[in-house]
Amino acid sequence: MKFVARRVAVSVVMLIAISILIFIVLRALPGDPVIARLGTAPGITSATLARLRAEAGLDQPLFAQYWTWVSGIFHGNLGDSYFTQTSVSSLIQQSFPPTLEVTILSIALAVAVAVPAAATAARRPGGWVDRIVTALSSAGMAFPPFIAGILLLLILSVRLHLLPARGYTPLLENPGENLIQMVQPAIALAISVAPLLLRHLRNGLGDALATSYARTAEGKGASLSRVVWVHALRNASLPSFTMLGLVFGYTLGGSVIIEYMFGISGLGSLAINAAFHRDYAVLQSVVLLVSALFILVNLVIDLLVWRLDPRMRSSNV
Repeated sequence: MKFVARRVAVSVVMLIAISILIFIVLRALPGDPVIARLGTAPGITSATLARLRAEAGLDQPLFAQYWTWVSGIFHGNLGDSYFTQTSVSSLIQQSFPPTLEVTILSIALAVAVAVPAAATAARRPGGWVDRIVTALSSAGMAFPPFIAGILLLLILSVRLHLLPARGYTPLLENPGENLIQMVQPAIALAISVAPLLLRHLRNGLGDALATSYARTAEGKGASLSRVVWVHALRNASLPSFTMLGLVFGYTLGGSVIIEYMFGISGLGSLAINAAFHRDYAVLQSVVLLVSALFILVNLVIDLLVWRLDPRMRSSNV
């Protein structure tokens, strides 16, 4: 209970600090949401601007604006969009499922590639397979997701006409079309995510195969494949499991540009449009939601690792 209480307390403090930072940074950006909403329409007087700012609550002190936003979160009220006058909660509710789907698909694809590649490379340390996997993982970590997305669009959509370039169909509405549209975004994100998992898991497998229990199992007649997949992978996966929390946050951040590029109406597209229109109410809520998901996933993973690893339970962590 002390371990859980400490982790939860740290997560709450981090979330409060992030909410303050988001609020201050957005207010420090140049531009005015009311002017961005009205544009250059003629006949706009200073009295009209003052009235619209008062209606949006932008005439209040910064502390009052922050408290109104934070207190509304506990009641499910994130305010209204300055630009469309739509409830921020409804906008996020509509945009969250596509983002969650592309994140889960890309992480699942990255795991499906990283685990067998790391296990194959670890069987012969320093061999040609290991060198190729290491080189590809290094190149993948330096490969931005949006570059991968552009190349996929040029090859699979423009040149070969195999997959649609843009668009999103809800999963429950048409599962087949939805999965076809999600292939390129998931691959673009997985290209950058898989190398992180692969490198981390490969190092963990190398350390696990050098332990006494792995050598004992091989000495008793177990095949190298069994030693890698049954004995070493089980112990090497715990540190890599912790890496999934960081990968989740990295994927959520990378999905912002990817969603906009492939025409997916997710949190990324919502955040970019809100940034263009200086829509503080939407942008600060989206960033806070992504940050809260990142913190929550890492908290859950920490608790699972503590539960699965006897060494952590026996130590006073």
